Amino acid sequence: MSAEDILTIIKALPEYIVYIYPGYLSVYMYYFFRGKTLKDNNYIIIKAMAISYIYIAIIEWVKLLDWSFLCLPDTLKQNGALVLLAILISYLAYRASLSERVHCLLKLLGISTTFHDNEIEVLADFNKGAWLCVYLKDDNVVYEGSLGYKELEEDKRKYICLNSYYKYFLNNKGKPEEPYIEDYENNPEETVLIFYDSIKRIEKRAINTITD
Repeated sequence: MSAEDILTIIKALPEYIVYIYPGYLSVYMYYFFRGKTLKDNNYIIIKAMAISYIYIAIIEWVKLLDWSFLCLPDTLKQNGALVLLAILISYLAYRASLSERVHCLLKLLGISTTFHDNEIEVLADFNKGAWLCVYLKDDNVVYEGSLGYKELEEDKRKYICLNSYYKYFLNNKGKPEEPYIEDYENNPEETVLIFYDSIKRIEKRAINTITD
């Protein structure tokens, strides 16, 4: 391959990249808003190309309007519009995944689906919080507290954190045995980290049942 051929390819790259990066940016930002890691694979690239094609079609339609008041090169205006559109659409998609109205609309349409990625998001309704009672596989100690930080992505060591937590044994009737081993009801800074593979069962409580 000659130097001229290489230069030709380099000059043509922007024309091809524009069919990838807007969609990829949109997918990346959606994962970012959801607090998740984007794993690169062929599926993501194909999705990015499809989304980019749609964005470019929208931009081509918008070009029919008079944007002459923006004293910028056409290439810069197009790329700026694609970036803004990618971020805006990803944010709107994120907000839609949390919207009760969207969930109600899906139910009205008879669509049985969910945007939750795991059972903890179901219990906590994404990041709205939940009071959880956690039973361990190899220990008769029970932890009860408010759900805090969590890591539940595949390929990472999964865990959940409980804040303002209680630690106690159960008596013969299945009730918390007093005195509790730990009682941090009035100290929200106290946190316990529980690895996910050590959990036997999780119960969601509507309220703090110990103090009521």
